[in-house]
Amino acid sequence: MDGRRSRGRAEARDADAGTATAEFAVVMPAIVLLVIMLTGAAAVGFSQLRAFDAARSAAREIARGEPQAAVVDEAQKHAGDAAKVRVRADGGYSTVTVTIRLPAAIIFIDTVEANATARMEGQRGDGQ
Repeated sequence: MDGRRSRGRAEARDADAGTATAEFAVVMPAIVLLVIMLTGAAAVGFSQLRAFDAARSAAREIARGEPQAAVVDEAQKHAGDAAKVRVRADGGYSTVTVTIRLPAAIIFIDTVEANATARMEGQRGDGQ
């Protein structure tokens, strides 16, 4: 009787032999998709932080009275040369908008944008 019982257990083990590999093959695409989504979200987040940092730095330059060329240079120093920087003056305030284009691999969003506003204190000369 013991021989039949141990033979039944061995047959049951043989029937389950490939289930771990099959389960892994089913779960693997979901894991890969999750990693891709997390990487894309991190790239968007870091680009957004770069855009905010660039806009704030440029707004500080405006508040100090630096010329527009220096403001744009400061923004591009933080955001990268490929970033678009727009400076708009309205009354005594200027708004800096920094737009960073994301890699084409991120298909759900094309660009990130950040704005910062500063009060203009007067324009410095180019020689200062």
